[in-house]
Amino acid sequence: MPKLGLEFLGAFGLSPVELVSIAADLDCQFISTIMEPMDYNPEGHARWSLRQDPKLVQELRAAARDTGVEIGLGDGFALLANLDVREAYARDLDIHVEIGTRRINTISFDPDVERTMDQFCQITEMATARGIEITTEFCPIATIATLDMAKRTVDKAGPPATILLDTMHFHRSGATTDELRAMDKKLIGHIQLCDVPQTPLFDDYMEEALYERGIPGDGVAPLSEILAALPQVEYIGLEMPLRSLMEQGVGVKDRMARCVAGARKVMAGAAALEQA
Repeated sequence: MPKLGLEFLGAFGLSPVELVSIAADLDCQFISTIMEPMDYNPEGHARWSLRQDPKLVQELRAAARDTGVEIGLGDGFALLANLDVREAYARDLDIHVEIGTRRINTISFDPDVERTMDQFCQITEMATARGIEITTEFCPIATIATLDMAKRTVDKAGPPATILLDTMHFHRSGATTDELRAMDKKLIGHIQLCDVPQTPLFDDYMEEALYERGIPGDGVAPLSEILAALPQVEYIGLEMPLRSLMEQGVGVKDRMARCVAGARKVMAGAAALEQA
Protein backbone atom coordinates (compact mmCIF):
# COMPACT_ATOMS: atom_id res chain seq x y z
CA MET A 1 0.00 0.00 0.00
CA PRO A 2 1.24 3.51 -0.73
CA LYS A 3 1.90 5.95 2.07
CA LEU A 4 -0.83 8.50 2.70
CA GLY A 5 0.11 11.99 3.82
CA LEU A 6 -1.28 15.40 4.75
CA GLU A 7 -0.11 18.28 2.56
CA PHE A 8 0.44 21.62 4.28
CA LEU A 9 -1.90 23.55 1.97
CA GLY A 10 -5.07 22.29 3.65
CA ALA A 11 -3.88 23.27 7.13
CA PHE A 12 -4.11 27.05 6.51
CA GLY A 13 -1.02 28.03 8.50
CA LEU A 14 -0.91 25.29 11.15
CA SER A 15 2.64 24.54 12.30
CA PRO A 16 4.31 21.42 10.85
CA VAL A 17 4.75 19.98 14.35
CA GLU A 18 0.99 20.12 14.92
CA LEU A 19 0.38 18.70 11.45
CA VAL A 20 2.61 15.73 12.30
CA SER A 21 0.45 15.10 15.36
CA ILE A 22 -2.75 15.17 13.31
CA ALA A 23 -1.21 12.86 10.70
CA ALA A 24 -0.30 10.36 13.41
CA ASP A 25 -3.81 10.49 14.89
CA LEU A 26 -5.33 9.86 11.43
CA ASP A 27 -2.96 6.97 10.66
CA CYS A 28 -1.16 8.88 7.92
CA GLN A 29 2.49 8.24 7.22
CA PHE A 30 3.87 11.64 6.20
CA ILE A 31 3.30 15.36 5.90
CA SER A 32 4.58 18.06 3.59
CA THR A 33 5.84 21.43 4.75
CA ILE A 34 7.18 24.74 3.55
CA MET A 35 9.72 26.95 5.27
CA GLU A 36 7.17 29.53 6.42
CA PRO A 37 3.37 29.62 6.24
CA MET A 38 1.50 31.59 3.62
CA ASP A 39 -0.14 34.82 4.74
CA TYR A 40 -3.63 33.29 4.72
CA ASN A 41 -4.29 32.37 8.37
CA PRO A 42 -8.03 32.62 9.10
CA GLU A 43 -7.91 30.29 12.11
CA GLY A 44 -5.31 32.38 13.92
CA HIS A 45 -2.49 29.86 14.20
CA ALA A 46 0.70 31.10 15.83
CA ARG A 47 3.20 32.38 13.28
CA TRP A 48 6.18 30.07 12.71
CA SER A 49 9.32 29.83 10.57
CA LEU A 50 11.69 26.95 9.98
CA ARG A 51 14.19 29.48 8.66
CA GLN A 52 14.16 31.69 11.76
CA ASP A 53 13.48 29.22 14.57
CA PRO A 54 16.13 26.51 15.18
CA LYS A 55 14.06 25.24 18.12
CA LEU A 56 11.13 24.53 15.78
CA VAL A 57 13.47 22.59 13.50
CA GLN A 58 14.50 20.44 16.46
CA GLU A 59 10.88 19.99 17.58
CA LEU A 60 9.80 18.92 14.10
CA ARG A 61 12.63 16.44 13.81
CA ALA A 62 11.73 15.03 17.22
CA ALA A 63 8.01 14.85 16.41
CA ALA A 64 8.70 12.96 13.20
CA ARG A 65 11.01 10.56 15.04
CA ASP A 66 8.62 9.97 17.94
CA THR A 67 5.51 9.42 15.81
CA GLY A 68 7.08 7.72 12.80
CA VAL A 69 5.46 10.34 10.54
CA GLU A 70 7.88 11.31 7.78
CA ILE A 71 8.49 14.71 6.28
CA GLY A 72 7.67 13.31 2.86
CA LEU A 73 7.82 16.54 0.86
CA GLY A 74 9.33 19.98 1.16
CA ASP A 75 7.31 22.36 -0.99
CA GLY A 76 7.58 26.01 -1.94
CA PHE A 77 10.67 25.91 -4.18
CA ALA A 78 9.47 28.37 -6.81
CA LEU A 79 11.59 28.99 -9.90
CA LEU A 80 11.37 32.65 -10.88
CA ALA A 81 12.92 34.99 -13.40
CA ASN A 82 16.32 36.35 -12.31
CA LEU A 83 16.47 33.92 -9.38
CA ASP A 84 19.83 32.44 -8.41
CA VAL A 85 18.63 29.09 -7.07
CA ARG A 86 21.98 28.30 -5.48
CA GLU A 87 21.87 31.48 -3.45
CA ALA A 88 18.13 31.37 -2.77
CA TYR A 89 17.69 27.75 -1.72
CA ALA A 90 20.94 26.33 -0.32
CA ARG A 91 20.00 27.09 3.29
CA ASP A 92 16.43 25.84 2.87
CA LEU A 93 17.79 22.56 1.53
CA ASP A 94 20.13 22.29 4.52
CA ILE A 95 17.15 22.71 6.85
CA HIS A 96 15.32 19.97 4.99
CA VAL A 97 18.32 17.73 5.59
CA GLU A 98 18.05 18.51 9.30
CA ILE A 99 14.38 17.53 9.50
CA GLY A 100 14.84 14.44 7.34
CA THR A 101 12.75 15.49 4.33
CA ARG A 102 12.44 12.76 1.69
CA ARG A 103 12.07 15.00 -1.39
CA ILE A 104 11.41 18.58 -2.43
CA ASN A 105 9.06 19.96 -5.07
CA THR A 106 9.56 22.79 -7.52
CA ILE A 107 7.15 24.81 -9.64
CA SER A 108 8.16 27.48 -12.14
CA PHE A 109 6.64 30.89 -12.74
CA ASP A 110 9.58 32.07 -14.84
CA PRO A 111 8.08 32.59 -18.33
CA ASP A 112 11.31 31.42 -19.98
CA VAL A 113 11.03 27.64 -20.45
CA GLU A 114 14.70 27.01 -21.19
CA ARG A 115 15.82 29.05 -18.18
CA THR A 116 13.30 27.13 -16.06
CA MET A 117 14.82 23.85 -17.18
CA ASP A 118 18.33 25.13 -16.43
CA GLN A 119 17.24 26.24 -12.95
CA PHE A 120 15.63 22.87 -12.35
CA CYS A 121 18.86 21.12 -13.34
CA GLN A 122 20.77 23.32 -10.86
CA ILE A 123 18.44 22.66 -7.94
CA THR A 124 18.37 18.95 -8.81
CA GLU A 125 22.15 18.90 -8.42
CA MET A 126 21.87 20.75 -5.10
CA ALA A 127 19.22 18.41 -3.70
CA THR A 128 20.92 15.25 -4.94
CA ALA A 129 24.20 16.30 -3.32
CA ARG A 130 22.32 16.43 -0.01
CA GLY A 131 20.60 13.07 -0.45
CA ILE A 132 17.18 14.62 -1.17
CA GLU A 133 14.99 13.55 -4.08
CA ILE A 134 13.28 16.16 -6.25
CA THR A 135 10.12 16.60 -8.29
CA THR A 136 8.72 19.26 -10.57
CA GLU A 137 5.02 20.07 -10.69
CA PHE A 138 3.09 20.87 -13.84
CA CYS A 139 0.12 23.21 -13.69
CA PRO A 140 -1.92 24.89 -16.45
CA ILE A 141 -1.05 28.39 -15.21
CA ALA A 142 2.63 27.65 -14.55
CA THR A 143 5.56 27.62 -16.97
CA ILE A 144 5.63 23.82 -16.99
CA ALA A 145 1.97 23.60 -17.92
CA THR A 146 1.51 20.03 -19.14
CA LEU A 147 2.54 16.48 -18.42
CA ASP A 148 4.59 16.41 -21.61
CA MET A 149 6.51 19.55 -20.61
CA ALA A 150 7.17 18.03 -17.18
CA LYS A 151 8.54 14.89 -18.83
CA ARG A 152 10.91 17.00 -20.95
CA THR A 153 12.04 18.88 -17.84
CA VAL A 154 12.90 15.80 -15.80
CA ASP A 155 14.49 14.15 -18.83
CA LYS A 156 16.85 17.11 -19.09
CA ALA A 157 17.75 16.95 -15.40
CA GLY A 158 18.06 13.17 -15.42
CA PRO A 159 17.57 10.75 -12.53
CA PRO A 160 16.65 11.02 -9.73
CA ALA A 161 14.36 13.91 -10.81
CA THR A 162 10.70 12.96 -11.18
CA ILE A 163 7.30 14.56 -11.73
CA LEU A 164 4.81 15.54 -9.04
CA LEU A 165 1.30 14.82 -10.31
CA ASP A 166 -1.36 17.01 -8.72
CA THR A 167 -4.73 15.56 -9.73
CA MET A 168 -6.38 18.98 -10.03
CA HIS A 169 -3.70 20.21 -12.43
CA PHE A 170 -3.67 16.87 -14.25
CA HIS A 171 -7.40 16.98 -14.90
CA ARG A 172 -7.58 20.67 -15.75
CA SER A 173 -4.58 20.47 -18.11
CA GLY A 174 -6.42 17.97 -20.29
CA ALA A 175 -4.08 15.07 -19.56
CA THR A 176 -5.54 11.57 -19.74
CA THR A 177 -5.09 8.30 -17.92
CA ASP A 178 -4.16 6.74 -21.27
CA GLU A 179 -1.09 8.99 -21.26
CA LEU A 180 -0.18 7.74 -17.79
CA ARG A 181 -0.54 4.12 -18.78
CA ALA A 182 1.66 4.67 -21.83
CA MET A 183 4.50 6.54 -20.09
CA ASP A 184 7.43 5.32 -18.03
CA LYS A 185 5.85 5.01 -14.57
CA LYS A 186 9.17 5.74 -12.87
CA LEU A 187 8.85 9.36 -13.99
CA ILE A 188 6.11 10.03 -11.41
CA GLY A 189 7.54 10.41 -7.91
CA HIS A 190 4.69 11.89 -5.86
CA ILE A 191 0.92 12.33 -6.20
CA GLN A 192 -1.09 15.15 -4.65
CA LEU A 193 -4.71 14.03 -4.44
CA CYS A 194 -7.87 16.11 -4.55
CA ASP A 195 -11.09 16.23 -6.55
CA VAL A 196 -12.57 19.01 -8.67
CA PRO A 197 -16.04 19.81 -10.03
CA GLN A 198 -16.81 19.75 -13.74
CA THR A 199 -17.07 23.55 -13.80
CA PRO A 200 -14.53 25.55 -11.77
CA LEU A 201 -15.98 27.27 -8.72
CA PHE A 202 -13.92 30.42 -9.33
CA ASP A 203 -12.82 32.45 -12.31
CA ASP A 204 -9.34 32.65 -10.77
CA TYR A 205 -7.54 29.31 -11.13
CA MET A 206 -5.16 30.11 -8.27
CA GLU A 207 -8.00 30.89 -5.87
CA GLU A 208 -9.46 27.45 -6.42
CA ALA A 209 -6.05 25.78 -6.12
CA LEU A 210 -5.13 27.52 -2.87
CA TYR A 211 -8.44 27.64 -1.02
CA GLU A 212 -11.16 25.27 -2.25
CA ARG A 213 -10.67 21.81 -3.67
CA GLY A 214 -12.85 18.73 -3.45
CA ILE A 215 -12.69 15.71 -1.18
CA PRO A 216 -12.04 12.58 -3.29
CA GLY A 217 -15.31 11.29 -4.66
CA ASP A 218 -17.06 14.67 -4.57
CA GLY A 219 -15.97 15.73 -8.08
CA VAL A 220 -15.28 14.45 -11.57
CA ALA A 221 -11.54 13.84 -11.66
CA PRO A 222 -10.75 10.18 -12.52
CA LEU A 223 -8.92 9.60 -9.26
CA SER A 224 -9.16 5.82 -8.99
CA GLU A 225 -8.08 5.50 -12.62
CA ILE A 226 -5.08 7.79 -12.02
CA LEU A 227 -3.97 5.79 -8.98
CA ALA A 228 -4.53 2.47 -10.77
CA ALA A 229 -2.31 3.68 -13.62
CA LEU A 230 0.48 4.57 -11.16
CA PRO A 231 0.60 1.72 -8.63
CA GLN A 232 4.33 2.19 -8.06
CA VAL A 233 4.00 5.69 -6.57
CA GLU A 234 4.75 5.35 -2.88
CA TYR A 235 3.65 8.78 -1.61
CA ILE A 236 0.10 10.12 -2.01
CA GLY A 237 -0.44 13.48 -0.36
CA LEU A 238 -3.86 14.91 0.36
CA GLU A 239 -3.80 18.48 -0.96
CA MET A 240 -7.32 19.65 -0.19
CA PRO A 241 -7.78 23.17 1.14
CA LEU A 242 -11.41 23.38 2.23
CA ARG A 243 -12.14 27.02 2.98
CA SER A 244 -15.91 26.52 2.85
CA LEU A 245 -15.80 23.87 5.60
CA MET A 246 -13.45 26.02 7.66
CA GLU A 247 -15.89 28.91 7.39
CA GLN A 248 -18.63 26.59 8.66
CA GLY A 249 -16.55 25.99 11.80
CA VAL A 250 -15.09 22.59 10.89
CA GLY A 251 -11.64 22.39 12.47
CA VAL A 252 -8.46 21.39 10.71
CA LYS A 253 -8.32 17.85 12.12
CA ASP A 254 -11.93 17.13 11.21
CA ARG A 255 -11.36 18.52 7.71
CA MET A 256 -8.32 16.32 7.30
CA ALA A 257 -10.25 13.31 8.59
CA ARG A 258 -12.85 13.79 5.85
CA CYS A 259 -10.06 13.97 3.27
CA VAL A 260 -8.47 10.78 4.56
CA ALA A 261 -11.79 8.92 4.46
CA GLY A 262 -12.44 10.03 0.88
CA ALA A 263 -8.90 9.13 -0.17
CA ARG A 264 -9.16 5.63 1.26
CA LYS A 265 -12.34 5.00 -0.75
CA VAL A 266 -10.62 6.17 -3.93
CA MET A 267 -7.58 4.01 -3.16
CA ALA A 268 -9.85 1.01 -2.66
CA GLY A 269 -11.40 1.75 -6.04
CA ALA A 270 -7.95 1.88 -7.61
CA ALA A 271 -7.02 -1.47 -6.07
CA ALA A 272 -10.19 -3.00 -7.53
CA LEU A 273 -9.30 -1.64 -10.98
CA GLU A 274 -5.80 -3.08 -10.73
CA GLN A 275 -7.22 -6.52 -9.96
CA ALA A 276 -9.90 -6.40 -12.69
